[in-house]
Amino acid sequence: MERSPLSKGDFCIYKSICGRRAEGAPASDLSNTRDDGGQLNIRFLETVIWLSELGSFRLTADRMKITPAAISNRISAIEQELGVKLFERDTREVKLTREGIAFVEGARRVVEAYDRLVRDLRPSSALAGTVQIGLLPSIAATILPAILTTLREKFPLVRVALTTDASVVLQEKLEQRELDVILGLPGDNRENLHVDDLFTLGMFWVSNRDMKSDGLPLTKEELVNYPIISYEVGAINHRRLIDYIPRGSFDECVIHYSNSLGTTISMIMGGVGISVLPPIVIQEELRAGTLKVLDVREPFPSTKYYAFYLSNPSSKLAPLIATIASKAAQDFCALYDPALATR
Repeated sequence: MERSPLSKGDFCIYKSICGRRAEGAPASDLSNTRDDGGQLNIRFLETVIWLSELGSFRLTADRMKITPAAISNRISAIEQELGVKLFERDTREVKLTREGIAFVEGARRVVEAYDRLVRDLRPSSALAGTVQIGLLPSIAATILPAILTTLREKFPLVRVALTTDASVVLQEKLEQRELDVILGLPGDNRENLHVDDLFTLGMFWVSNRDMKSDGLPLTKEELVNYPIISYEVGAINHRRLIDYIPRGSFDECVIHYSNSLGTTISMIMGGVGISVLPPIVIQEELRAGTLKVLDVREPFPSTKYYAFYLSNPSSKLAPLIATIASKAAQDFCALYDPALATR
């Protein structure tokens, strides 16, 4: 069977495992980066990855719950084994060398493959731990119940800590490793993120039941005659709203702002203004007649949601949550018209 060529990073990992045996060195020279069982210690690779991200021996030691001296010893052992420097060190910071960058790329692939293997082989009922999940209110109102049901039935030892907030806040918490995985909107900068598609929700203009209409579809020019409840400044759908409103009209509109789905719904019901929402999340209000979807000629762009976590995740449960969320989203979309929810 033909083998795919090794990338430079993968070759560094291979060399770390095999050492200089291919160059004629005795097996006894390979002990530095191996555990007592004679196998490559995945923790050494994780140490390099964490140090490359945190740039500090002290922070890496705190993260891995060992001493800074132990971190330094691990790095020195791998560098000695490879015969190259992975990091440039000075009194202020630690930076990857060119060889270090290649090594970290390969190390990530090795650790991810190892984690997948362990996850696939381990009985689901044996998985345990707490995973910090950040999510948008629209996710909480749609697929969260199915996610929690799957965890309860198949992974009874996994605990969740849920944080519902605006996208910007959630992303900051993820970068600070206060969250493990987010179900929401990752923004434009997706560097160092693993991103999985969830679903796309249709967005429609919504008003309370008292808003008068002549029965004809509204135009964008007519919408600006009503007070508008916008998403918070900086949010993806706030930027889309600015692009959607006719040029030059946005600053003339009466614009209210809300970063809470529940608050926005209450504002619409109270007659404060109209807003653009996924009808999927206001089904009860639509059935009760307290809110209604407006007939607008030019559709507002749909919103695509994702599951995402750091490429070097804080919790090994993050990929599991993303997989469960993806399946929940697929099942959810099967229940609705594609205009409302689709994969």
